[in-house]
Amino acid sequence: MPLSLFTLAISLICASLSLMFLPDFMLIGWKQTLLCNLIFSLTALFFYWFKKRWLVRCFIMLNVIVLALGYTHTFALNLLQQADEILPEKQNLVLQIEGLLHQQEYQTVIARTILNKKEQRIFLNWKAEAKPFLGEKWQGDVSVRPLSARLNLGGFDRQQWYFYQGVTANGSLKSAVKISDDFSWREKKLWRALKQTETLSLQGLLIALAFGERAWLDQSIWQIYRQTNTGHLIAISGLHIGLAMGMGVLLARAAQFFFPTNDIQPVFPLWCGAFFALFYAYLSGFSIPTFRAISALLFVLMIQLQRHYYSAFRLFILIIAFLLLCDPLMPLLTSFWLSIGAVFCLIIWYRYIPLSLFQWKYQPFSPKVRWILGLFHLQFGLLLLFTPLQLLLFNGISLSGFFANLVAVPLYSFFLVPVILFAVLSDGALYSWQLANHLAEGITQIITLFQGRWFSISLNLSLILTALFSLFFLLLILGIYGEKTASQEDWKIKATKYFTLDTNRSLPMIWKKQAVWGAVGIAVLSLLIVIIRQYQKPIWQLDTLDVGQGLATLIVKNGRAILYDTGAAWQGGSMAELEILPYLQREGIKLDKLILSHDDNDHSGGTKAILKSYPNAELTTSSEKSYGETHRDFCIAGKEWEWQGIHFHILSPKKVVARADNPSSCVILLEDGKHRVLLTGDAETKNELIFARTLGKIDVLQIGHHGSKTSTSEVLLSHTKPDLAIISSGRWNPWHFPHSSVIKRLKQHQSAVENTAVSGQIRVSFYPDKWKVSRQRTAFSPWYARPIGLSTE
Repeated sequence: MPLSLFTLAISLICASLSLMFLPDFMLIGWKQTLLCNLIFSLTALFFYWFKKRWLVRCFIMLNVIVLALGYTHTFALNLLQQADEILPEKQNLVLQIEGLLHQQEYQTVIARTILNKKEQRIFLNWKAEAKPFLGEKWQGDVSVRPLSARLNLGGFDRQQWYFYQGVTANGSLKSAVKISDDFSWREKKLWRALKQTETLSLQGLLIALAFGERAWLDQSIWQIYRQTNTGHLIAISGLHIGLAMGMGVLLARAAQFFFPTNDIQPVFPLWCGAFFALFYAYLSGFSIPTFRAISALLFVLMIQLQRHYYSAFRLFILIIAFLLLCDPLMPLLTSFWLSIGAVFCLIIWYRYIPLSLFQWKYQPFSPKVRWILGLFHLQFGLLLLFTPLQLLLFNGISLSGFFANLVAVPLYSFFLVPVILFAVLSDGALYSWQLANHLAEGITQIITLFQGRWFSISLNLSLILTALFSLFFLLLILGIYGEKTASQEDWKIKATKYFTLDTNRSLPMIWKKQAVWGAVGIAVLSLLIVIIRQYQKPIWQLDTLDVGQGLATLIVKNGRAILYDTGAAWQGGSMAELEILPYLQREGIKLDKLILSHDDNDHSGGTKAILKSYPNAELTTSSEKSYGETHRDFCIAGKEWEWQGIHFHILSPKKVVARADNPSSCVILLEDGKHRVLLTGDAETKNELIFARTLGKIDVLQIGHHGSKTSTSEVLLSHTKPDLAIISSGRWNPWHFPHSSVIKRLKQHQSAVENTAVSGQIRVSFYPDKWKVSRQRTAFSPWYARPIGLSTE
């Protein structure tokens, strides 16, 4: 391969990957790119004049790198510029529906519209009675807001997802009028399929497999597939596109039986397969995983037709570069890393441990059983090499996923997907949709047998398991390709009467060194990260999670925690399920106690979800309201207890009530002998007057009622003089919290102010002689994670 082509591919990949971590002020626009190119070009000409060829090559390489950076960074800068120009206001907009995200309990869509005289994409909470559909145009009053999203340590960054989708604003719509419904062929097919399957039990699954639209997919069905590691079967990706191409090739080969001999061309089946795969990709709306799969397939096909040969690894690099040339923002998606990670793992697996390595009675396997063993071989390779990536991305593993995939992949490939495609093309003829639904029910029922074996794993344990998997792979390589003594060979012959390894197979020394050093490097790096995390661990920490307009504070020590409030809940979900429980699982934290400040939804909405996951956790509250708890204690002023060396002292309220509102908030003072923290819930000024004068100096204050002017009085601040004030609020909340008067008072008392709406999760780490604050959003956060529209608030 020409060095220049491979160098360009590597440069483009590195430039695109830089978008994962660079802050906005380090991105390079076209003006800077052209200026650098001019300087480097003139410098290269200068050295060429003096015949310094190696310096000329260096500056040409710099030119290539800068061009790649300019190309990829411009995509990000354009999105940022558009997002920053959005003002929070109500506008009458014409909306072209381009994406349906959720169409069940609530509706969310992506629409194209005109904002600031530019065509942009907007994410909409659709609250109108009439449901939208792809291809329709609507007009209505939209409450437009700049982009905002919650951000917690290791959690899902929705703002990052917005930018990848090209979304530059949020909006909410309560009423709209449909203007037109100019449907494409695909949208007409989707509409017919929805009508034909509306009475079927697994309509959402069938529509997802046929059209790549998951808006109708039932959450319970998705959980079955997710918890058995078979969720990839629902996304139309490489498996489905490859299957479509295979079907096209088989149909073409069948048609060639009727062709004259002179007209039979070997490329005809390939083109038919590519056309069939392209048609399936169009049917799925060229969704993100589908686009990756079809682009890679067509790229490889073109290379094969040109009769070029590249090694698997170099072809892998070229495909990635081609994908990033088409879409430089692709690394922002987790699914991108899953896709390329799976392919890379298979390249490594088939390079070092191909199926041909194994023999039966010293002979290769017969073709009749080879394809069955090939499936086992492929799944075992993914289990060994791909599992660490899944652990790090999802913080969990299905112990039965290996067997679930062995069963589900052939059933999907050879039965369900072909029937669904036939149903789409034939408009449901021969009861094909009903047959597909019966097949889907049966397959899903089989997969359900493997459910219940999903284990959540903390980040530290994931890293340790990654090291163990790497070392196991190292032992395989050394065991198969290492030097063997005569006695070892004799023992192997006696021990393996039927099933044997092709011990005569050799491995290039450079490949062996790459495998050994790669496995050792991954293992050492994983363990080193665990050691560093343990070394930097504070004595205890206070985590104020970003739960939007609500409150959830964790007191953590030695892997155990007390949770103060649970954030809000709504029909079909809660902040506990979205943010709190995943955080506890990622960090490997066990919950000992749950304290509710009061019964308002934004503080207690996730209580049942928390207690379901931690049934032995004791509930402490100032109300008699039942949450289905097993252990209950009441929050009454004067109560005290010790927990792992931290002293808890309840300051308010003075009595238990039937339902606790703001004045009955459970106010708690935490002390470890050196540091003092005050948690106030939504306590109001009249409550603060009761306990403020006896408190004395504190280090950290959780600001009451999200910064409302009804709390955080002058009396409280003058007596406690907090060094740090933490506000938990949501961006663009309708009450405009925190109130300007509260911020003004805090500044007068020289208190540092942190707000989850801007900073994301806020962590206060306590050490023997100091404490420090860390935020999820900082000045050096990646460009996609920074707050948008701060100047408009």
